[in-house]
Amino acid sequence: MNMQIPFGEMIPYTITRYKENRMFEENTVVAAEIPLTFVVNDHEIATLMCTPSHLKAYAYGFLFTSGLIKGVEDILAYECDEKKWRVDILIKNFVDPQLLGQRVYTAGCGKGVIYTSMVELSSRHPIDSQIRINGEDIITAMHWLQGCSSLHKQTGGVHSAAISKNGTLPQFHIDDIGRHNAVDKIIGTLLLDRTINKNLVLLTTGRISSEILHKARRFSIPVLASRGAPTHQSVLLAKEMGITIAGFIRRTNFVVFSHPERIINP
Repeated sequence: MNMQIPFGEMIPYTITRYKENRMFEENTVVAAEIPLTFVVNDHEIATLMCTPSHLKAYAYGFLFTSGLIKGVEDILAYECDEKKWRVDILIKNFVDPQLLGQRVYTAGCGKGVIYTSMVELSSRHPIDSQIRINGEDIITAMHWLQGCSSLHKQTGGVHSAAISKNGTLPQFHIDDIGRHNAVDKIIGTLLLDRTINKNLVLLTTGRISSEILHKARRFSIPVLASRGAPTHQSVLLAKEMGITIAGFIRRTNFVVFSHPERIINP
């Protein structure tokens, strides 16, 4: 008999473990993954795999970082069907996402910046931010982020993201199976909370790719910090956009790849 398992962030499973030349069964949990379909103004625009939590924040963040909305005031109606894993959203001034997807290259003899959409190209102007962050505060915030996720501790299958204001410890974090999703959920939460503080640091446990950087730029976040590494495109973009990237954050050190003037010593 098939039993329907209720969906949460974790799903219980019985596994077989191989250890010290023995095999035995034990109970564990794995990170949940669901396909969430976005329907905007009756147009199905995407189905994305994600962790089934913070779905409203995810929808708002995804539409914002995709360039389909400029803020929460552009969303006229929101409905989520958690049986069908479908989000229906009505927005102002709907634009077909395919019209935003033209790829653009800048000059650079093979090393130029690549913009994957016109929305990204429109965000290339440098961020105007006077934020200065103590290097030790970045290390402390990242250490906090790595230790706060019970979902990661139990499953090992998610990324985490958080926001620090002016270098202070974050007030919340969000997990997701996808690092892009976690960032969209964070930005969606900031939109729903109508956060206006621009002296923000986006913390993530995942690799800093150009897509992650564009999401940060879309919300005018001037500092992006990760335990992982950036890609060369994200570094090129960060230098052009006025964003500070701090990577490889450990207990005593990290590497600044762009705009180091925002990082200060005690």
